[in-house]
Amino acid sequence: RTVLGVPVGVLLAGHAGWRSTMWLVTGLGAVALVGLAGLLPPVPADPPVPARARLAAVADREVAPIVGVSFLAAVASLGLYTYLAPVLASAGGVTEVGPYLWAWGIGGVVGSLVAGPLVDRTGKAAALVGGVLVTVAVAQVLLPLLASAVLPGAAAALVLWGAAGWALQVPQQHRLLALRDDRGTVALALNNSALYLGSAVGSALGGLALAAGAEGYALPWAAGGVAALGLVLHLWAGRRSRHAARVGTLGGYEHS
Repeated sequence: RTVLGVPVGVLLAGHAGWRSTMWLVTGLGAVALVGLAGLLPPVPADPPVPARARLAAVADREVAPIVGVSFLAAVASLGLYTYLAPVLASAGGVTEVGPYLWAWGIGGVVGSLVAGPLVDRTGKAAALVGGVLVTVAVAQVLLPLLASAVLPGAAAALVLWGAAGWALQVPQQHRLLALRDDRGTVALALNNSALYLGSAVGSALGGLALAAGAEGYALPWAAGGVAALGLVLHLWAGRRSRHAARVGTLGGYEHS
């Protein structure tokens, strides 16, 4: 949706007006509704999850840091994406943002396709999350610098940022299911909620910053800082988990 839908919508709006984009979305929604009604077989619903179980997932000491990383990553990535046009205009004088949206979207498609096989092949989901967060932060910090110097460099930074940003949730979901297989649905739902909340918070903060007089080129640096904060949380949570595992192992030896 965000990866390809936004560039297509911008392209269509530029040629036929913004209402045409809304009509396209409406038409696609109607086609999807008809397809689901006619082709989707009956799917038995899972039993409802009690509110106490949902709240327990929020307070889970292993789940909460992972969800927190997803929230911060969404603030940094999806929140900044909302203001890509003013960022590029401020940093490099870009007036036609469409090609840069495509660059970010192409990167997102590549990242989404590569992340799953990479997790399956290496089995190192936590390490992949760390690498993704570093990549997002570096790409965002470099974006205004490259846009002011050479615009193809800005497109390369956007491809890198898009690929890393959309690759993140595959290892994140893998880790949540590995931690809480018995409550995987609740943990994944909480993680998805954190993504949408992070996107909304990031967009709101970016809008407030611009309204307060901040220059557009400064937003990627702030977003990169948020991504770095997510990396710190990720590393801290991993260190705490390893420490708890060592303590548990030593305790087992003492009682054996």
